[in-house]
Amino acid sequence: MKAIIIDDEKHCREVLEMLLHKYCNQVQVLQSFAGAKDALLHLDQLQPDVIFLDIEMPEMNGFEFLESCN
Repeated sequence: MKAIIIDDEKHCREVLEMLLHKYCNQVQVLQSFAGAKDALLHLDQLQPDVIFLDIEMPEMNGFEFLESCN
């Protein structure tokens, strides 16, 4: 399963990626992003199966990101 992580807090991205690697080795983290706008630019190229998405982020929050995915 291919995944991306979107979170503005670096330590949260790192911890989640470490936990996924340790406990869910079937999940391959393709890339992590510090902002939703940057992730949107790469979404079509990466085509993840799952997105781990923070809700409260500056510039574009998680719900705005989801609305932009249409």
